[in-house]
Amino acid sequence: MKKLLKTTPFLGLILTIFLFGQLGTVNAQSKTSHIYIKIEINGMVCSNCAFGMEKELKKVSGVADVQIQLKEGLAYISTLVKEKPLKEELALIITKAGFTPGKIEFSDKPFAKENTLKK
Repeated sequence: MKKLLKTTPFLGLILTIFLFGQLGTVNAQSKTSHIYIKIEINGMVCSNCAFGMEKELKKVSGVADVQIQLKEGLAYISTLVKEKPLKEELALIITKAGFTPGKIEFSDKPFAKENTLKK
């Protein structure tokens, strides 16, 4: 019995380290649960254009967030990895909305937003 009591704190320490290690793994996995997409959209000239494009992109399955930068002609989307849209699907949505799709980029990290306050 005395031997068990002496090893119990040690076992508790090992169990604690193991659990924190598992929590770190879960956090790492949750960081990669989204994919980030940057899309060049040509032809948006007004805030109504940007608003309409945002509404259409939000209809894509799995889309968590859409941000449009009108002056730069860019859209930033985050979506679930398991529901990642195809480039062709995004291009078709943009074309049907009356605009011309440009370069479409995918990343596992958020894109740095273009600076809209250029001097």
